[in-house]
Amino acid sequence: MLKFSIKNAFRKKVIAILASVGVGFGLMLVFVIGAFTAGVDATFQDNISRSIGIVSIQENGVNSEWQSTLPINITNDIFTIPEVGSSIVSYNVETRAPDSFINDYWAELPVIGDRLFLIGINTSIDQEWGGVTTDILEGELFEIGKNETIVDSRLSAVVNFSVSIGSILELDLGNQTASLNITGVFNQEDLGAPSFVPRQYFIYTDMETLWNFLDIAEGTSEKYTSINLRFNVKTIEETKALVEKINDYSENDGFAPLYVEAFSEAAFLESIEETFAVFDSFASVLGLITVLAGGMAIIVTQLLSVSSRMKEFAILKATGWKNRHIFENVIFESLTLGIVGAIIGMAIGSFFIFFLSSGASPFGGISAIITVEGIIEVLAYALGLGIIGGLYPGIKAARVRPVTVLKGE
Repeated sequence: MLKFSIKNAFRKKVIAILASVGVGFGLMLVFVIGAFTAGVDATFQDNISRSIGIVSIQENGVNSEWQSTLPINITNDIFTIPEVGSSIVSYNVETRAPDSFINDYWAELPVIGDRLFLIGINTSIDQEWGGVTTDILEGELFEIGKNETIVDSRLSAVVNFSVSIGSILELDLGNQTASLNITGVFNQEDLGAPSFVPRQYFIYTDMETLWNFLDIAEGTSEKYTSINLRFNVKTIEETKALVEKINDYSENDGFAPLYVEAFSEAAFLESIEETFAVFDSFASVLGLITVLAGGMAIIVTQLLSVSSRMKEFAILKATGWKNRHIFENVIFESLTLGIVGAIIGMAIGSFFIFFLSSGASPFGGISAIITVEGIIEVLAYALGLGIIGGLYPGIKAARVRPVTVLKGE
């Protein structure tokens, strides 16, 4: 019966193919949404897992991070906070230059809202932390006090000004200019956001050089703008608890007259993931509606097929076929159309997934993962649509009365 049903499913080839393609496009949307949802979720989970235990601290109430002023002895004070200092595994420090130093280059960046930041770091602390100074792709690390810098690996592909090794970057210190010689390129991962989403790019120099620039510009030097701590914890909840202790300590005048704000990157990413889940649910509902709309094509196709084959069903019943056999035959035909639609949908969807995740699309290299669960979901939709699409036509065919049909009534 199965072979007979598969053959009959495409008796009206054009109509059957159009029905399968209609279902295929609906299932393609489900397949693509599922792959990108899995990819984005995996990216979030990877970033969250790597950020667990990392806490950033800056001055409370500042409008921009470069305006944060943390004294260089604050690290000693942090280590003395009860139930906090004993859990610190390592720390890192940085001083971000005022935007005015480098914002002449912002107009050269590809997307409105893109920003380029100059940051001073302590080389020895950064290397113990495993920071950017340990991930040089080309050239070499800057030397302390030599007005040298390393640049973000993404810059060369997006800017018109030269960021190659040996090039010079000019800084605007207000009353005069200064130059930074590029000695190396460090690896900076891009999370694969669409190309139209603003990005932050970074260049780094040694802390002493940046402090010297701040002195020339008559700004506050010998200070940090932020401090990063890595704690020996395993969950976001433990990280959040430490953040609360630091903030409570500050609010209770622990750093007075300074007040700081601590926050967890993992908690921030988790909140973004929760927001994304809302959009994911909306996209899933949209995909389901599209699939059901495509499933109507199976119902219409099967109704047309059954209506034109009533005499055939009457003969089959007259030769011994039972109502159950005819009903199953129509259901198998519908399932065939649904499965062919699933194959078409996954084939087209795989192309779109490959294209959109390759970086060649205008949306950038969006992360996507084709999972076993995603394939099973598409096949389940196809089987469900096949059954639903064949129910009414199958019942109609099974109720045919041979005598009435053969008499032409």
